[in-house]
Amino acid sequence: MPFSTLPTREVQRRQAPGPGDATSLPCEFDDGLLRLYRGMAEQLPRGAVFVVDTDLRYLLATGPALRLSGFASGDFEGRMLSEALPPDLVAQHTEDCLAILAGGAVLREHCSGGVWYESHGLPLTDERGRIRAALVVSHDISKRRRQTERLQVLDRLGSVLAGASDANAIAGALARLLEEYFGPVRCEIASLDSEDAAVEIDGIALTRFGPDAVARLSSGELLASGDAFAARGLPVRSFLLCPHVAGGTLAGLTAILSGAPLAWSGEDRAFVCELSRRAWDHMDRLRLLDALQETDRRKDSFLAVLARELRNPLSVVRNSLALLGRPGTGVPPQAVLALIDRQCGHMNRLVEDALDTSIISYRPAALQCYHLDLQDAVLAAVEAARALMPAKSHTLSLSMTAQPIPVWVDPGRVAQALNNVLGNALKYSSASGRVEVAVVVERQDGQALVRITDNGIGMSPRTLAHLSALFGSDGDSAPPPAGALGVGLWVARRWIGAHGGSMQANSPGPDLGSTITITLPVHAVHWSIQQNK
Repeated sequence: MPFSTLPTREVQRRQAPGPGDATSLPCEFDDGLLRLYRGMAEQLPRGAVFVVDTDLRYLLATGPALRLSGFASGDFEGRMLSEALPPDLVAQHTEDCLAILAGGAVLREHCSGGVWYESHGLPLTDERGRIRAALVVSHDISKRRRQTERLQVLDRLGSVLAGASDANAIAGALARLLEEYFGPVRCEIASLDSEDAAVEIDGIALTRFGPDAVARLSSGELLASGDAFAARGLPVRSFLLCPHVAGGTLAGLTAILSGAPLAWSGEDRAFVCELSRRAWDHMDRLRLLDALQETDRRKDSFLAVLARELRNPLSVVRNSLALLGRPGTGVPPQAVLALIDRQCGHMNRLVEDALDTSIISYRPAALQCYHLDLQDAVLAAVEAARALMPAKSHTLSLSMTAQPIPVWVDPGRVAQALNNVLGNALKYSSASGRVEVAVVVERQDGQALVRITDNGIGMSPRTLAHLSALFGSDGDSAPPPAGALGVGLWVARRWIGAHGGSMQANSPGPDLGSTITITLPVHAVHWSIQQNK
């Protein structure tokens, strides 16, 4: 009920009104005057009018706001304040009426049933200036208050964004602000992995919010309970899901969940979308900045490794040339020239790795594709890898299906990818001990599979997660071995991906070996590989 409601936030009392401030009233109240005030009350949208006499008895209580609060005029009129009001409200409203009847004026904001009202109270006087009653007019200010609250929340979020240097801090602040604004709700700010098919929000799979919820969210549509597609059987009564779409994919979600039924107004939806957009935009910028800084750090490390690896063969070449210039050393020139040739070849491979990294990073991959039997490419790569084996105790086995596997690929790039993976299996192993590398080629469900398995140093889960990162690896990953830049698997994955394939790594753990699986689409054409061999 507007005037008889919850404790208030603000009360203004002014001095007793002058002769022109109070409403003049005849000595006796008559039905005509009360009808006049009753008619005035009906003209107040979501408002109400109350008249209380000097005995603190309601003479009039009417208006749309009264009925919207679930009350009727008869619940108040003719009754004392102490009889009509709940016990916890009697003291405050009695104090207000006594202040008005003493010649003061009251201005109060208060809430009833989730609706905010502003009540103005003035004394009513007769022709002689005697105060005969208190007049209180209430009107709905909920819309104004919500607008003010929204501006305050936006301002608080702006302060957080101005000083935040961590995306998680922003997500936490956004969740707290929304929970404060909407009351008893749970808010979750979730970053989503588009490759994860089992996305959950607060333990609820996204598919339970509607059969096409993921598709609608991915298109940037906000979902709310009360829409036609609202899912049944959810452990929540109300929900509002605001998506964050980046690069055409669903990258994040602002979710508000409630155990009580809530009606999401258009203003509420627009407000959540605006808050979410501001927060996610800033979080994306922070994460991009972090990624750029990490990439820059790895690039510096990559360049340092490249300089170190180039310096060693350059020193050998320089010393070899000096040796050739000294007669009588007894060293055969042919041996010196062979050494120079090997070191130049090594430097050439290092430069090619660096160039491949640059080419793939900054321009689209250019492929020159031909029909090819994948088994021929794998066999050539295995033979090339055998040349790297004498320095260590390795065995290399090859198992291939008897049937040809036709693919449409760039032979040079596929060979490079296979060589990088095989070379990685041989390099990342101990000089002592026996390392076995097995290569299996098979055809499965329209895909050509190449599995390269070793029993070498293996990989930790963290290393697996960042295996194909450019410019080095994370803290617990093994450093590149001597003579390598640590970009081989990244280059291999990019070239395989350019052919419409994929490359996956698996390992039981450190020192337990690894498996790299390369998948390429089989090119279904009517041609005989045997005739083209």
